[in-house]
Amino acid sequence: MILSKGKAKRLALFTVFGGVLFGLLLGSCATTQGYDASIPSVSMSHVQESDLSKYGASFAENPFKEPNIVFIGKLYEFYIVKISLNLEEKTRIRVEADSRAAPDVSAPVAYNQEEFIHFWDIVSNQGGPNPAQYERRKRTIEDTVIPDFAFTENPGQSSYFLVFIGKRPIKRPISYEVRVVLENGESFLFSETVE
Repeated sequence: MILSKGKAKRLALFTVFGGVLFGLLLGSCATTQGYDASIPSVSMSHVQESDLSKYGASFAENPFKEPNIVFIGKLYEFYIVKISLNLEEKTRIRVEADSRAAPDVSAPVAYNQEEFIHFWDIVSNQGGPNPAQYERRKRTIEDTVIPDFAFTENPGQSSYFLVFIGKRPIKRPISYEVRVVLENGESFLFSETVE
């Protein structure tokens, strides 16, 4: 079959665009590697702010940067735990998250994916002045934050963020605790006290 120059250019462009789109879809999946028997089924760690800079420079696009309002400053404080999974088979997972502060202090609350999207909908008034940044932030949440406090995960290695949100100023010390329970009964605990 002989193609005209215009059709050949469109076909080449479509092929390149399709390859890029396919690469982006693969890159955004939570599971990126197969099961590895040499590492734990679950591991957890506190995520440093510097590790989250790849999601954007400002809170307008990066959901892991606390909203910062001119003349007022930050109204909320985030504490983020990374949950890394290494599963041999499809597994039902339960996440229990808690924070404790002094009796007269409101402790930060853990958010799942839907709740975190809703938080940003309220803070940014359903998209704010820049719909593209809003969509990018929402997509990042959908790709990285735990889907729910009980969910099923496919085999292989994957990781999710669990975000605790508290109103500033937060009085310290605050103790954070995250427990991941697999359907076979295995339980994994992360805890840290922030002074």
